[in-house]
Amino acid sequence: MRNFVEMALCETIVQCANKLEISQPALSESLKRLEHDLGCTLFYRSRSGIQLTPTGKIMLNKAQTALRALSDLDIATDKENIFAGRTIIIGCHATVAQYSIPKALKHLKSVAPDYKIELRHDLSRNIQSEIQKGTIDVGIVINPVRVPDLVITPIATDVVGVWAHKSSKNLDTIICNPDLFQTQSILKKWKDKPRNIISTESLELICRLVNEEIGFGILPERAVHLFSGPLKQLEKLPVYKDEIALVYRPEFGKVPSERLTIEALGKGLMNS
Repeated sequence: MRNFVEMALCETIVQCANKLEISQPALSESLKRLEHDLGCTLFYRSRSGIQLTPTGKIMLNKAQTALRALSDLDIATDKENIFAGRTIIIGCHATVAQYSIPKALKHLKSVAPDYKIELRHDLSRNIQSEIQKGTIDVGIVINPVRVPDLVITPIATDVVGVWAHKSSKNLDTIICNPDLFQTQSILKKWKDKPRNIISTESLELICRLVNEEIGFGILPERAVHLFSGPLKQLEKLPVYKDEIALVYRPEFGKVPSERLTIEALGKGLMNS
């Protein structure tokens, strides 16, 4: 069952076998036995890789719940064996990770020296979707959508605004990610804005282009603070207030390793 869960998180059997440090034939045989015992097919197999069947997706949620229950039964009480070999998957935007994850992992290391963490980075809406599917355990999500099957705990806030180099004048370009609703909200309210737009998904690149006086940048304040350049926020222009929250499924957080991970992520955000 553990092999099945790991396989569901990989794109190919070879990738999973390398991750588990077992041979590909042994892994394939393990999964065949599981499918035989269950009487159903869990994966579509093709030359391009593997993909969960509809039944496999249902089984994944059940398997993850079962493994957490087993972990709860077997978990040791001493500080040196809290994770007991388990890896917890944390998801968040790459920029959010820069100001939250280092402090979170520093705290987690102090309370659970055997911690095992895997980080995944994507847009917040995709992170929340993967948490709902069960492929990510817990995430730091910007402006999460309230849904009944997730626990959503607001931890911090951020402000998205318009930034420029301190010495810039008469700029005729906006640098932003126009697909973000924060950006769309600001552009809609911004009167007499420049018509020229440079589009990019990289917040770091926006900071660097603004620093080179290429144009205005639409940026979260926390992202700017990661950058050492002399940038200033234009206070008279529109802003958008972001909510930063921890998001996870209701069954997560029932064992010490999960509770300590939630605690560490909260501390990482509050202290950032």
